[in-house]
Amino acid sequence: MRDIDHQQHPAGRVGTPEDIARACLYFTDPNNTFVTGAHIVVDGGMTRKMKYEP
Repeated sequence: MRDIDHQQHPAGRVGTPEDIARACLYFTDPNNTFVTGAHIVVDGGMTRKMKYEP
């Protein structure tokens, strides 16, 4: 990855498989019984930004 690839993300870095895994673990944790439905976007803020550098 180039520096620009990381810099263009509001989170300051490109996501990793571990970022997705942590979101999955949140939903599968038996202690999280009060969340009955949600949409979680795991994209480092890129959906909000909606601008990618070539």
